Amino acid sequence: MCNVGSFQSPDIGEIAKALAEAQGELPAAVKNAQNPHLKNKYADIKAVYDAIRDVLPKHGLAVVQTMLPTDGTKAHVRTTLAHSSGQWFAGECVMPLDRQGGAQGMGSAITYARRYSLAAIVGVVSDEDDDGNAAQGRTARAQAQQQRAVAKAANQNPASDPQRKKFFVIMRQRHGDDRNAMLQELSQFFGREIQTSNELTKDDMAAFIDAVETPPIQEEEAY
Repeated sequence: MCNVGSFQSPDIGEIAKALAEAQGELPAAVKNAQNPHLKNKYADIKAVYDAIRDVLPKHGLAVVQTMLPTDGTKAHVRTTLAHSSGQWFAGECVMPLDRQGGAQGMGSAITYARRYSLAAIVGVVSDEDDDGNAAQGRTARAQAQQQRAVAKAANQNPASDPQRKKFFVIMRQRHGDDRNAMLQELSQFFGREIQTSNELTKDDMAAFIDAVETPPIQEEEAY
């Protein structure tokens, strides 16, 4: 998440006029990179700079990006759009480091903050439009969380913490992170639709764990 603060000179009439004229000439940044996780294409920071490099100077505009001190757990980037008149806009983006942390994590967070701040302050279109998929994904996750919360509140005899820990170890061994496969197995086992494991009572959980852990008895051959 990018937390942003905004600043500007007392007067912005000239820089606003110059930026409006520049934006009429700015091309879209070329989507020249691909997110390895989401597989969507986006414009990296070089592509954003390439889009503005020739246009801004024609209108007396320049961009300066500086890194500000932090506590080491986040990147803090200040982006200033300056005009030859002395007027300016600025924005600050504070970006938390990802899980890898360290120098590599800091470098990644700084680059991310610089790219988004730069595109935002000059109005360059960079990221590929996902046609609402991201928003729909957030809505689906929110609905699933609400469904789990309702089921948990309605369960009068919920499974114990040790049961749930054992249950999820078993499920990860059997299905990995495939939640749909997990729910399908539970629905087949109990003979009813299971939409969340929070529906399972202590007795349900015990029956399922016992059935999974107890090997089936092999019939002896008749002699």
